[in-house]
Amino acid sequence: MWKCPECGRKFARKDQPHSCRTWPIDNHFKNKEEVARPLFNEFKARVKKNVGQFKIRSLHCCIHLVSDFSFVAVFPMKDKIRLHFSLDYKLESQRIGKRSQFSKNRYMYSIDLKTAKEMDAELMRWLKQAYNLRNK
Repeated sequence: MWKCPECGRKFARKDQPHSCRTWPIDNHFKNKEEVARPLFNEFKARVKKNVGQFKIRSLHCCIHLVSDFSFVAVFPMKDKIRLHFSLDYKLESQRIGKRSQFSKNRYMYSIDLKTAKEMDAELMRWLKQAYNLRNK
């Protein structure tokens, strides 16, 4: 693991490009308090219960949930939250909004959550795999 000397974030690759700039978390929810904030709060609780311990790192682009590394990025939107996470295999599901392969064994997935009901066991299983990915 490489640790950025400026911001202290840990990465799998040395000198990995990133932003050291943090952002107040409340800024992500301006004009999005009605739906996105409650969804995010419920999401955090479910991830803590079903996946594991994490810290919040709020960046200008999004909110990262971080264990030893960022395992999911959350993008608050007016009527939903969007999640980005990566796995080491190609996931086939109708729930995936977008998928991109960014290395031989890494795929990035995007899922939109509009209700807490969508934070089900299947999603938690994928996030647990993403959470444990660094240990492989």
